[in-house]
Amino acid sequence: MTTIELDNGYTSSVGHPGDLDDLVDLYRASEAALEGRPRIDRDWIDTQFREVGFDPERDVLSVRDDAGTLVGAAMVESRDPFVSSFCSQAILPGVTDDAVAEAIIAFAIARTTDNIPLAPEGARVVASIGIHERDQPMLERLIDRGFSQERSFLEMEIELDDEVTVPPLPDDVTVRTLGADEALDRLVVAVRDSFRDHFGFVDQPMELRLQRWQEFRKADSWDNDLVFLAESDGELVGVNVCLRRNGSDTDQGYVATLGVLPDHRGRGIARYLLLACFAEYQRRGLSSVSLHVDAQSITGATRLYEGVGMHRSQVHLDFEYEIRDGEDLVRR
Repeated sequence: MTTIELDNGYTSSVGHPGDLDDLVDLYRASEAALEGRPRIDRDWIDTQFREVGFDPERDVLSVRDDAGTLVGAAMVESRDPFVSSFCSQAILPGVTDDAVAEAIIAFAIARTTDNIPLAPEGARVVASIGIHERDQPMLERLIDRGFSQERSFLEMEIELDDEVTVPPLPDDVTVRTLGADEALDRLVVAVRDSFRDHFGFVDQPMELRLQRWQEFRKADSWDNDLVFLAESDGELVGVNVCLRRNGSDTDQGYVATLGVLPDHRGRGIARYLLLACFAEYQRRGLSSVSLHVDAQSITGATRLYEGVGMHRSQVHLDFEYEIRDGEDLVRR
């Protein structure tokens, strides 16, 4: 583990933070301060640490004060073809020292820079950091360091107060849930093809995509009966992957991935898949459902969610910093 002394008694260390409960507590404290409620749990952290290609000894930063308290942390995800990275970060509420934020930003840039030899020759390489819109100190710090806001993502919710009515499907479409022992190959292909024209899509090896989903399936929040598959003439044309809870909030379901293949959009399939999961959550006694969506989604997803009664509850911002100029392989 590499440890660096920072200003004002802080130290930063790259490597496994040791007690993951400290990391969970930090992220929950930050989330509670910015969003009003903490939902990140140990399962979320464990899933991040199992992410294919993620190495805690290389991809985790811890910042501690002179008493040894964990006051800042960052986790950087990067994968083949290594043209972009994403940094999730948390700072303990009340800690305003620029040294902590600067250590996180510098780490995100450094990890992305390290991957340049792995990226295709001539490809643009960017580092991304996600923040909550209320995190004004980090927002200002990112702008000062040359980052620019690339996108905003909405968290949307619905209270399941009224009985959910599921609409009819097109005559040629049927929906079922994932079998207990069913392979994920078709699901992964459908997700890839549904999001190929979405912001942030990067063409990645199929083997890597499949490995990531196989690890995702190991999460405690995964439930095969909440994975809805829409099929037409033997082809998988839409998917809705939902989790049994939203982190530590056991009263709220979470829609993780909802997508329909381009040739089948506009037929009511996404609406059916969404309301079908609402109905299942309601049957299970959950009180609400949430999801995240690109505020500028080309499919008009925000309108779909508003149309079924969902409302905006949080806004998250994606900031980018160009490490190397070149051909942009990320979908814009």
